[in-house]
Amino acid sequence: MRLAAAAFALVAIAAPAQAACPQVAEVARFARALLERRVPQPWAASTDPACAQQRLAAMLAQPWGDIEGIALAADIVPPLRGALFHANFRARSGATIEAAYAARPAIAPALLLTMGDAAVATVAPFLVLLDLAAMPGGMDAASRRAGNLGVRLGVVGAAVPLRDAAMLAAGATLQADHSTMAATLGLATPPAALLAALAQDLAAEGRPLRAGDQVALMGPAAPIAPRPGETWRLSVEGLGDVVVAFR
Repeated sequence: MRLAAAAFALVAIAAPAQAACPQVAEVARFARALLERRVPQPWAASTDPACAQQRLAAMLAQPWGDIEGIALAADIVPPLRGALFHANFRARSGATIEAAYAARPAIAPALLLTMGDAAVATVAPFLVLLDLAAMPGGMDAASRRAGNLGVRLGVVGAAVPLRDAAMLAAGATLQADHSTMAATLGLATPPAALLAALAQDLAAEGRPLRAGDQVALMGPAAPIAPRPGETWRLSVEGLGDVVVAFR
């Protein structure tokens, strides 16, 4: 399933009148730094974060594959929207990944929802592997948005049918080896409300959610980066685990 650029709708939040789109050359330098695992120069203060995100996502889709889903950084209100690439879905639970996969690696726990004809069809535990270098200007909302939330890779757990909406509010634990990084997903808004608001926004933008669309509800990133030799596990009640080892 591929989301068209128009469907991604990166212009939901109006930018200040003086904000401007970054030049293509600037976006290319920013993207190259991320691909080379370096910290890019921050965006100019006048940069429109929505336009920066749109151009950056389009450029990163070349090496990382098509845009195949929507990420919601749901640890703040309102949540921030980003693009999920094909690279976010390649690794399955049990995969081994290089710990230094990015300049500033970080891991965010998430639920991955796959839409059916009229509602959520399946849900899976999901680890979103971030690169905080995508936010060189800081972790404020504008910087996170301009950097496409720092999305880089991902590890997907087994999907199960959503029998009851209460499954989306199940308890969760994120662990690195046997140390607890987070005792909840850390969503600031209930999952059902997040999905309803997203569906309303997309419909208003002319592209409603459709069967097969994938949406990740992301909590905050863990406070420490993964280290070689560690195994990270996200356990969600009623959904099972997603596990990744780092070398």
